[in-house]
Amino acid sequence: GRENVGSAEWAARLSAAHGVPVDVAPLSSIGGPEVWIESLKAPSPVRENERMSLDISVSSSTDTSATLTLLMDGTPITTQTVQLVRGANTFVQNLPPAVKGFHTYSAQVIPPAGADTRHENNRYSAFSMVLGKPRLLLVEGHAGEAGPLKSALSASIDSDVIAADAVPADVRSLAGYDGIVLVNVPASSLPAKSMERLQVAVRDLGKGLIVVGGDESYAAGGYFRTPLEAMLPVDLNLPSKLDIPSVGMALVIDRSGSMEEGHAANGVGVKKIELAKEAAYQAVAQLSAKDYVGVITFDSQANWVIELQPLGDPSQFKGRIGSITSGGGTNIYSGLAPAVDALASSKAKSRHIVLLTDGQSEGGDYDGLLKKMATNNITISTVAIGTDADTCFLQSLAAKGKGRYYYTEDGNALPQIFAHESHLAARSYIIEHPFAPQRTSPSPILDGLGGLPSLQGYVGTSPKPAGQVVLVSDAGDPVLAQWQYGLGRVVAWTSDAKGQWAKDWVGWQDFPRFWAQAVRWTTGAEAGNALQPRISVESGAAHVTVDATAPDGSYLNNLSASAAVVSPSLVTSTVQLRQSEAGRYEGEFPAQEEGAYLLRVQAWGQGVGNMSQTLGVVVPYSPEYRGGGTDNGLMSRLASLSGGRVLSLASTQAPFEHNLSAVASTADLWPLLLLIAILLLPFDIGVRRVAVSKGDLARAWGELRRKVGVMPGPVPATPHGSSPDMAALFSAKERVRERAEPTANPQEATTPTPPSWARDLQPTLRAGPPAPAAPPVSEAQTPPVTENATDSLATRLRRAREQRQ
Repeated sequence: GRENVGSAEWAARLSAAHGVPVDVAPLSSIGGPEVWIESLKAPSPVRENERMSLDISVSSSTDTSATLTLLMDGTPITTQTVQLVRGANTFVQNLPPAVKGFHTYSAQVIPPAGADTRHENNRYSAFSMVLGKPRLLLVEGHAGEAGPLKSALSASIDSDVIAADAVPADVRSLAGYDGIVLVNVPASSLPAKSMERLQVAVRDLGKGLIVVGGDESYAAGGYFRTPLEAMLPVDLNLPSKLDIPSVGMALVIDRSGSMEEGHAANGVGVKKIELAKEAAYQAVAQLSAKDYVGVITFDSQANWVIELQPLGDPSQFKGRIGSITSGGGTNIYSGLAPAVDALASSKAKSRHIVLLTDGQSEGGDYDGLLKKMATNNITISTVAIGTDADTCFLQSLAAKGKGRYYYTEDGNALPQIFAHESHLAARSYIIEHPFAPQRTSPSPILDGLGGLPSLQGYVGTSPKPAGQVVLVSDAGDPVLAQWQYGLGRVVAWTSDAKGQWAKDWVGWQDFPRFWAQAVRWTTGAEAGNALQPRISVESGAAHVTVDATAPDGSYLNNLSASAAVVSPSLVTSTVQLRQSEAGRYEGEFPAQEEGAYLLRVQAWGQGVGNMSQTLGVVVPYSPEYRGGGTDNGLMSRLASLSGGRVLSLASTQAPFEHNLSAVASTADLWPLLLLIAILLLPFDIGVRRVAVSKGDLARAWGELRRKVGVMPGPVPATPHGSSPDMAALFSAKERVRERAEPTANPQEATTPTPPSWARDLQPTLRAGPPAPAAPPVSEAQTPPVTENATDSLATRLRRAREQRQ
């Protein structure tokens, strides 16, 4: 009787309306003493620096004590011992002011041993949203790069600065910010899954995103084939005038026997050759589809794994790179020489070699090789792994080859090193020369700004069809672009925000205003919000209610409203909100999955623009885990409403005995009868339109017998070879001729006896009234019977037969 979904009383009333009683047999609850949290209520929204309190309801089946702990965003804030009495217990906990953003509060009760049976119902969570000034998350690729932006925004916008590897991979943490700014962040430095979470926050929760350029951003930062590329309003491919394979990169990897040795990675022994293969694939995946890529391995001699060619889809090379094995000596020159030859003959604008080895090299003409590299603008970077590597030689080779030297004993650093080399090799995407950006379309980001300072460089991109390009370079390439991405807004700034390319902008008096307007445009949907959304969860469904009011307090009607819902498993769905009364819009969605749901409510209409609001709700443990005994009151009401009985399984009254009264019911037959009539209609029409006689049936039966092989018996011979009908006709003719001859008795001649054929015709001849008696005539007056008279009689006979048929 512990109902938690639906309405059994409604079903009982429906059953009673149909005359069906419902008998109930209450079962006793199974289990021991129980302590559970009934509810946790947190006010939302509240203002920043405003004090708030939590209402906690704890129920118990016995009198006992327990430890009650409160957590905020996963961190314990209070712990106290409380006394519980049987039934409901309410506690109020005051909390210190919280900073702006989303906050998750959890209450956890821990009863003493023996006082609780289920632990699933000992924890309950709630959401609260703290409003305040816009709050940004500034992510910098290198320490100090976000400093100028933070200083420019500090007057009107709060911001937190973190390193790229500290970006939270939790959507709830990102939802606490109004927007995120990436400042020259390479893709390889972001934690795994953080880009996917960032995409959900922007697309489904309406958060703003600004991507600030630099020498390790966009194409030069390895954004190809990442969620960042999908979110940007610009295309990472080079503009048409530079649309050629501009990067040629050759990876020269040592596969000697020493690379088979194990190396500690994340506390697990991993072979160095395996780390090298993973690093090689990471480097390849950072490049554009039209860049040149080659992979060559060496031991005592060289072997091309991937000959230098346009990259295309990097996944096609994953199997080849994975097939690299180790064995043999170490001859670095044998691997470098073919790599230099291949790059020298390629069409790539930027040509680079990355050499990875862990050992000592045999001899070779390195001076001649370096001269050929200098002649063909080929650079080289070297990576030494382990203490056995010839570090002096590798360091000298990198210096003479105008590259970089890396030494690592930690194999985990190899993917980052190779990815970094890919970014630096892609410097052909970087365009450096002074230019004055030109406006191409109006934008709120540039409102009130006069002449724009010059820039010294940018990362080459091309516009996407749906993106709005606001500023372009002297070559027409995008410098500032914006667009709507899902529910959020994204701004792409392909120059930097520091003293390298934007040194004139950093010192510009409107530099703070420019960036503040860019931030407000991306987060503008939150400003001046006229929506007051609320959400409640009951019986496995969440009910969303949104009140929309104008600044003067009047209701906003006839709006188009919806809510984007992100479930605890990060599945996004959309719920349409329909107007239920003046200024109110409502909708529902399933909420049976335990955890936190994030919602982005959006409404738009004529004259009011686009309004949105973000909120959240927590679905606690399943209601099946709530405590309490059998609800005998509900069970009794079900029986009473339907005319049933309350049965006891322990009594002698059998629940399943056949003592129920019969219930009469009716069923409409007209649908069945109508169907039968429709099916019989064609037969009725056929019978009326087609006349079938017995003769037709006989002929059809005979024809059928002949077709199936049952032939009729022999036909008797007839005169003149005629048919039986004709034989009968000739026989009648002969009888007429015989009777027409004179007889000895005149009386018999005057009144002859009717022949058999005449008696056959008697019914037909009697059709008319009887003819008057003819006067007697003499023999002389009797006309002779001629052949013509016989023929006339045969004709009459045929007609009579036809009439009978």
